[in-house]
Parts: sequence; C-alpha cells; structure tokens
Amino acid sequence: MTTTPTFDPGFSTAAMSEVWKAASRANAILEFEAALALALADTGLAPADEAEAVAAACRQPLADPEAVLASTWERGTPLLAIVDEVKARLDNEAQRRWVHYGATSQDALDTAQILQARRGLMLVESSLTRIARTMRELMLAHREQPQIGRTFLQHARPTTFGMRVAMWLAPTLRHLQGLREVGSCLAVQLGGPVGIRADYGDASEEVAEALGRNLGLASPPQAWHTDRSRIADLVRALERPVGWLAKVAMDVALLTQSDTAEVTVRTGRSSSMAEKRNPIDVIRALAAADACRGAATMITQARPHELDRALGAWQVEWLAVPLVFQTAAAACEAMEQALATLEVLGERMASRVPPGPTPGPVNRQIDQVLSLFDQVVGTA
Repeated sequence: MTTTPTFDPGFSTAAMSEVWKAASRANAILEFEAALALALADTGLAPADEAEAVAAACRQPLADPEAVLASTWERGTPLLAIVDEVKARLDNEAQRRWVHYGATSQDALDTAQILQARRGLMLVESSLTRIARTMRELMLAHREQPQIGRTFLQHARPTTFGMRVAMWLAPTLRHLQGLREVGSCLAVQLGGPVGIRADYGDASEEVAEALGRNLGLASPPQAWHTDRSRIADLVRALERPVGWLAKVAMDVALLTQSDTAEVTVRTGRSSSMAEKRNPIDVIRALAAADACRGAATMITQARPHELDRALGAWQVEWLAVPLVFQTAAAACEAMEQALATLEVLGERMASRVPPGPTPGPVNRQIDQVLSLFDQVVGTA
C-alpha cells in the first residue's frame, strides 16, 4: 500500500507540484541511469549497443513510482526496485551488467534531485521575472505619485509611491540574479559507494564529465556526498527572494489597512462579516514565505554529514528540498496576483503629504533601477 503526502494547496502551485511528484522523481532517477550508461559507452567502458539498450530501458516510466519510493523504507533504497525493473526490460546479462554500474544510491538520488531542482528553478525564475515586470510598470506609472514615508510605522518625510516600488524592485532583481547564478552551477553527483569512483579506474574523471555533458550539468572533480554546501546554496537562493517578497507583502498589507487605505488588492471574504475584505494573496504570500523559511532551516541548520555517507541528515533533504521549492513557488504566485491587482488610491495617498515639490533624488534613483532592470531582465 502506498500513500501520497498532501498539504494545503495554497502552499504549492500546480506546476511546482508536478516537478516534485513521485513520478517526476522516479523519471529523474531513470534519466540519471540512462545518462550514466551512455557515459560508460562514451568513455569506452561499455559497448555502445549494450549501453544504448540500458538507456532505452530507462526511458520507459516505472509501473508504480509511488510504490518504488515507498520501498525505500522497507529495503533501504528505492534504487533496488528501480534497478530490478530496468534489468527486467533487458534481454541478457551483458546488457544488465551496465545498469547502475559503479554508482551508488546517493549518486542517483542526488542527481535526480538536481534535475528536478533545475526545472523548479526555471519556474521560480519565471515567476520572479513576471513580478519584476509588474513592479517596473507600477514604478513608472506612479513615479510622481506623492506618498508620505513611514519609519517605525509613523509618518516621516515625503517620497513617492514610484520610489517605494523602486525600492521593492532593486532587491528583487538582485535575487533574480542569484537564482540564475545557482542554476548555472548545478552539478551531477557521482562517487560510487565511498566517493572515489573506484569501479571506473583511470577513466573515473572522464565518466563523470561525460555524465555531466549528457545531463547538461557541471561535473565537479570529486563527489559531494557529505559536502552539502551545494544544496544549502540552492535552498538559500530560493529563501532569499521569498523572504524579500514577504517584506513587500507586508508593506502592501500595511498600505491596504482600513485606516490607511492607500492601495487596494484582490480580496477574500469573511465567513462572519459580510462587509469585510481581506487581502488574500498577501496572506498566502506571507504564510508560504514563513513555511519556506521553516523548511529551509532543515537544510541550512542540518547536522554535519558524518564520514563518507550521512545517517538521516541526508534523507531529510528528500522532504525539505521539495517543500522549499513548493512554498517558494506559492509565495511567488501569490505576490504575482497581489501586485497584478494592486491599485493606487492617489488622492488619499497624496492627502497625507505636506505641499511641496517631489524630493529631488527620487527620479534619479528610479532611473538607476530602470537601468538595473534592463541589465537583468531586458527590455523585451
């Protein structure tokens, strides 16, 4: 019997849930196994026809991926069931020899997670780019809109709403750059049982490089079984923009308050007060950001991975990494919706500002943010 973990759909998106579902994880493992077999042929360790037969067998989806993943906690690793199923599709022992050859379970599972992460990063990057575009539009539309600045939640000196949005946009663009940098460094995992790639002999480095080429990933000179800085960097690259969007969400929430009411956004209803309107997308963004931060700590504050393979600290990543991605995607989607529906109540906003000209540095700073936008996102 297999069960699929579920949680409130507000803490993921349909597209990101697809990336991390059981079938996608199993397919990513098979993608690793196919690429490894072809790498063995590329380096002359395996006959090309036998390696291609293995790769072809890996291109067929598993019959029951959820059962295969559940078998981890009965047999010790899902790779036993996967290798058995792939081998059953092959014609002879000569072909079967090259299934999972020289690899260990963590090689397949880590690389599969990286392949899924690459797809997940693309989704978050696209969402963050759309947020940046919407911010740019708001910034330009309201660059002259007077607004009182607020420090310690008290009225301070005048600014403009366009400048406020510029101050949202600039960090958003920097975080977008950070996502791209991490995405460009995603790497295969290949070490074998204790990380030394012993079964490949003198061809060990060439096999790893061929595997990386086949998957479009970097190939580090050593395995990173117990060096989890790559996963921590990945998680931080997601957590940072989400944390920043939580700041933006809170700003929007404060500006929509009944007593302030300088902007409006799409609202939800109250079950007990028919007249009440709640900023539902902002609520979702803040909740998802809190969940993302909590999930990230399972990685960023994890126990060190002992000796050559970790006991438990590695396995918790199978829960934490998908949660970070799903909650990050939810926070981004919620902020997309909130900003897309944001309307400025200009007269009310301006009524709090003492008479006088727009502060001089504002337009110059907005132009600087526009230049950064063009560098990071482009003008298309």
